[in-house]
Amino acid sequence: METLPLTAIKGVGEARAKALRQLGVNTVGDLLRFLPRDFQDFSEARPVASLKNGEMAAVRVRILEEPKLARFHGMTVVSVPASDGPDRLRLKWYNQPYRKNQVFAGQTKIACGRVDRARGVAMQNPQLLDELPGLIPVYPLCRGLTQRTVRTAMRGALELLESGLQETLPDDILADYGLCPLWEALHAVHFPAARETLLAARRRLAFENMTAYLAVVELQRQNRRRMNGIAFDVSGVRERLLKKLPFALTGAQQRVLDEIDADMQSPVPMNRLVQGDVGSGKTAVALYALCVAAANGRQGALLAPTEILARQHFETLSTIFGESACLLTGNMKKRERDAALDRIESGAALCVAGTHALLQEDVRFHRLGLVVTDEQHRFGVAQRAALEKKGVRPDVLVMSATPIPRTLAMLLYGDLDVSVLDELPPGRKPVKTSCIPESRRRDMYDYVARQAAQGLQTYVVCPFIEPSDTVDGPSATALYQELREAYPAVSFGLLHGRMGQQEKEHAIARFRSGETRVLVTTTVIEVGVHVDKAAVMIIEGAERFGLAQLHQLRGRVGRGSEQAYCFLLAESGGDAALARLCALTESNDGFWIAERDLAQRGPGDFLGTRQHGEGDAALFSAAGSMELLEEAKAAAQRVIDLPSVRNNAFLAAALARYQAKFDSIAMN
Repeated sequence: METLPLTAIKGVGEARAKALRQLGVNTVGDLLRFLPRDFQDFSEARPVASLKNGEMAAVRVRILEEPKLARFHGMTVVSVPASDGPDRLRLKWYNQPYRKNQVFAGQTKIACGRVDRARGVAMQNPQLLDELPGLIPVYPLCRGLTQRTVRTAMRGALELLESGLQETLPDDILADYGLCPLWEALHAVHFPAARETLLAARRRLAFENMTAYLAVVELQRQNRRRMNGIAFDVSGVRERLLKKLPFALTGAQQRVLDEIDADMQSPVPMNRLVQGDVGSGKTAVALYALCVAAANGRQGALLAPTEILARQHFETLSTIFGESACLLTGNMKKRERDAALDRIESGAALCVAGTHALLQEDVRFHRLGLVVTDEQHRFGVAQRAALEKKGVRPDVLVMSATPIPRTLAMLLYGDLDVSVLDELPPGRKPVKTSCIPESRRRDMYDYVARQAAQGLQTYVVCPFIEPSDTVDGPSATALYQELREAYPAVSFGLLHGRMGQQEKEHAIARFRSGETRVLVTTTVIEVGVHVDKAAVMIIEGAERFGLAQLHQLRGRVGRGSEQAYCFLLAESGGDAALARLCALTESNDGFWIAERDLAQRGPGDFLGTRQHGEGDAALFSAAGSMELLEEAKAAAQRVIDLPSVRNNAFLAAALARYQAKFDSIAMN
């Protein structure tokens, strides 16, 4: 019954069904799993004296007078004074003239609405109810939908499936992990009787979501172990590469190369994640694997999330592979692109660096033996799989500079073997990080100007490209103009994602050459821009970024011999935001920072790095704790290890749900 069309719900016609389909809701089952983005909490009546401007609240009031209707510039306003006993407030309805005949002096009601303290205390467009409504769901909307229509449709869907909804989790798992039944969870996640029932419902749905996903991950891992891939000969490759490198490898790099050697020599396809802190040397590790593939006459493909990073990798590969290196990006001219495609298909290009352009159908490899994806968190599983299918069971190496606590990584990347680069090259000075108050902002930029006069360079990162009427915060274009006027002797540059490719390349080239001393930019420089003379990183509106992203940005400086500094400016967020940012001032260890981030936010944000798909993210984010994630991992293993009618049905549903995101997995 979950596959019934939306029009099977009472009150949902084709127009509303069409609007819901714009949100990815196609069936009755989809609607039930379309979770609220928030709740309005009307579970208790608040005193008028405690109300804050702009918040949604419920107040038990007595209507003091008959309402009055006024007209202003074509708008009607019905207003009436009310009181909770000690204090008064005014109830106002805009363009709802019928309210004048629904509200009477002497009534006692629960008023639920948005508080306005601009002139006295008022409540805008309140609902008047006899009882407290509790927690009211708030859904994502699009044109053609209102909160009321979605709530009505949701109640209709619940009524429709009340007697026909089948339980999805096996009974023993429900009992052993203390989970509520599916029907109860779906009802409570939309219309909870109390916050406790909402949390229990989210826990159950998150548990099922994670168990299904982790079961498919484990099946994929088992399936890979049964495959025959390429057994590479690694003899002498490491020694030849080391002679070409201008630096010695760290002990951690040597250890990871040993792990890659074991993988690539085995006929079982390699499927390894290398995660390491910023500057830990992941590129050198990937370079080695590409050299092994080339030494065996196989092609290697390196997939990067941005053209800046793809070109950076191409430059590095060219120093090792010479004319056998190739670049493929979406912004290449047709003649240049056609030439690259010919070289890839003929096998003349042994090593190809590229962006998403590598995934296009007309890209054909001669003998693809290795796929490397850089900044793994930028790609979904399906994108990686699409590149793998251009070869015959090639080895796979994925890299991430977003540190993830090892326990969480083992759960998230259960289909991957995990290597960790936990050692930085010798001589690298830790970046000194400080939170700068607004009162010291001018002093900070004066320091930047003095640094520029001495030949050192600075990144200034803003959360937005341009000023906005709807969102207040630092923008790159506005700050660029402000700083140019304040410091005319300093050479400033501007870089952001809306610039054309040639503009971007020109801005980066000027900064690399030193012609630009201060680059005002967005997070487009989070990966791929390496400038040895860049010694200062300023992050405006730092409270708007996650700790992991801030740590990534900080890693753009400190790559030369100069002491590097990172200055964090927070515009809002209060003490909580400042306390969160202070974690970055305490350590340069990305894994330690990731642990702090995990403790503060739970695993939901990390789970998003695997791009599970629309609708899944909210369920994963509801997990809230590593304990629940570990329980789901154990349950997934139990479902696989103990075949039964219910367990097999659960696995079949999990495979149907995720098969588009994974390689084809055979159930044996």
